[in-house]
Amino acid sequence: MTPEQVKFINEIAAELKTQPGFNLREEVFFPLRYDKHRPVTFQQTQIAQELMPKDLRLGKGDYATSIGTTSQNVVQAMVNLYKEEMEKDGVNLDILINGKQGQRGTWREAYYWLWNHKYLRWLGLHSWEILHDNAKSSANWLQFLTKEEMASVQRGTRALILPSPPPSAQKTTIPANQSLWMLVDLELQKDKNYQLLLLNRSQQGQCLLCPSSAYAPNSIIEKPPIVLPQKDAWAGNSKEKFVFGEVGKEEFLAIKLEKPLNLPWLTPREDEALPEWNAERIKELFEQLEQQGNWEVFYQSFEVVE
Repeated sequence: MTPEQVKFINEIAAELKTQPGFNLREEVFFPLRYDKHRPVTFQQTQIAQELMPKDLRLGKGDYATSIGTTSQNVVQAMVNLYKEEMEKDGVNLDILINGKQGQRGTWREAYYWLWNHKYLRWLGLHSWEILHDNAKSSANWLQFLTKEEMASVQRGTRALILPSPPPSAQKTTIPANQSLWMLVDLELQKDKNYQLLLLNRSQQGQCLLCPSSAYAPNSIIEKPPIVLPQKDAWAGNSKEKFVFGEVGKEEFLAIKLEKPLNLPWLTPREDEALPEWNAERIKELFEQLEQQGNWEVFYQSFEVVE
C-alpha cells in the first residue's frame, strides 16, 4: 500500500481497538484482510495460515479454524463504530452483519465501503497534510510582485525576472487588496518539460490555481520562472491579477511532474474557472501520482497583511 493508505488503515485500526470483541487476533487480521493491494479473492484461510502466524505477538496456534469469527468480529466493530456513515452511504447493515458465508455482504461489503467511501472522505480531509509532509524545502520558489515591481524589471515585451532573494530577504507577507503577479521558479533539468500543479489553501478553502482557465490554462513549464496569471488566462486580461482581500495565512503547494497527468478535470474549462478540489479528484490524483513515481512537492506560506 502507499504511505497514505497505510496511515489510513493504521488510524482506522486504532479506532476499532476501542470496540468490544476487537482483540489481538482482530488487530492482526484487520490490516491483512483490508489491505488495498491484496485481491479480495485471496482466501481468509490463507491469511490465517500464511500471514497471521508471522506476527510474533500472536504466538503459535491454529488461526484458520476460527478465522470466520475473527473476520465477523472486525465487521461488527466497524458497524458499531461507523453505523451512521455506513447507513448514509447505502450499506445494508442487516446483510452485512447477518449475511451467510460467501455472500457479498459479509466482509467484502465492509471492504468496499472502507475504500470507496470512508477513504475518500479521509483523503479529502488529509490530502494537504500528506502532500505537505512530502514537500522539499526549496526557499523562495514562489514570489508575489506588485505592478510597480513587475514594471521595474520589464524590458519591452519580455519580462526579465529578478533572481530569488537570499533566505534572509525572503518575503513572508502579501499586501492585502492589491493586484499582484505570481512568480513560480522551480529548478528543472535541461531539455525537459514539466507539468505544474499549484494548490492554494486559506481560511476560505482550497483551490487549484494551475492548471485553470482563471490563472494558468497552460500547466507545462518549458523553462522557469513562470508568471501567473498567464496572458491567455481570464485574470491575465483583467486589471486585477491575484488579489487577497482578507488578512490571514495563505499556503501554496506545487507539484512538479515529469509526465503530464491524464485527468479530465485538469483540462481548463471556462465553466469551471478554478477546478473544484473534491474527494473524488483527490483520490484520482493520488492514484496517478502512485503510478508515475517521478514527482516532487514544494511548499510555501505567506501572511496577508494590511
